[in-house]
Amino acid sequence: DRVRFLGSVDDTTLVDLYARCLGVVYPPFDEDYGYVTVEAFLARKPVVSTPDAGGVLEFLEDGVSGYIAAAPTPEALAEAIERLWSARSRAPSLGEAGYQRVQGITWSPILDALTATL
Repeated sequence: DRVRFLGSVDDTTLVDLYARCLGVVYPPFDEDYGYVTVEAFLARKPVVSTPDAGGVLEFLEDGVSGYIAAAPTPEALAEAIERLWSARSRAPSLGEAGYQRVQGITWSPILDALTATL
């Protein structure tokens, strides 16, 4: 009764959700890059995800910027969420570590690389 899957939300709601949350749970579904993780880290929020999260694991470091479940199961994901809740006083430092990891991600180098041969 405390979890709601909202689907797509408008930008104002998204900013409000990031501002008020302890951390972001990202069990990936049809997304390999993990843009939600980048958004969460830019909001200085830790992330909880799974060991089969694809590109998310390029940014997320277990115990440093959030938590990675021990296995890709609901039970293991619940345990990782519990790790964040139990260490909630660390959430700001975990989120800051995530922010430091992604703060330099911008479109400029990507566009330069994509258009370099044109």
